[in-house]
Amino acid sequence: MREATGAAHARVDTLFSRFDLARRDDYAALLAAHAEALLPIEALLDQGGAGAVTADWPQRRRGSVIQVDLDALGVVLDSADVEDAVPSDAAMAGMLYVLEGSRLGGRFLARSVPENWPRAYLGSHQPAHMWPELLAKLDVLLYEPETLEAAVTAANQTFGRFEAAGTKWLAKVS
Repeated sequence: MREATGAAHARVDTLFSRFDLARRDDYAALLAAHAEALLPIEALLDQGGAGAVTADWPQRRRGSVIQVDLDALGVVLDSADVEDAVPSDAAMAGMLYVLEGSRLGGRFLARSVPENWPRAYLGSHQPAHMWPELLAKLDVLLYEPETLEAAVTAANQTFGRFEAAGTKWLAKVS
């Protein structure tokens, strides 16, 4: 999965590194971009029954946490359109892979944010065992080439959502 999504992951990392997190407008835009991608994906995962992929899905959700930060910064987003399609378990696995991996990167980014700014989303804690447990679950679920391909496609589409939202919001602060 990591190798098959590496190019998309690198594009997203490069894009989001262009936000200057010491500037309040850039930080707010980064969070808005993340929310614009994250919230509809979490809604899809809820509709699809992500608990079938990982029973701890409710503890992994971060939509409410990012909303707290956006509210504190005075950022109001348009309501996100949620797709009607219910993703397969394999597709949800790909989406979860990206969302949970982004949590690791968020903790790194949080170090660049001034301490007096809201950092609940980027600094959201996850017990150390949760990432390897998710990877183990994905290994069990994605053992057939077709399911792995569906997961990779969904993961790359998820990175694409973050890339599109990041591009949009970076343009607003550049």
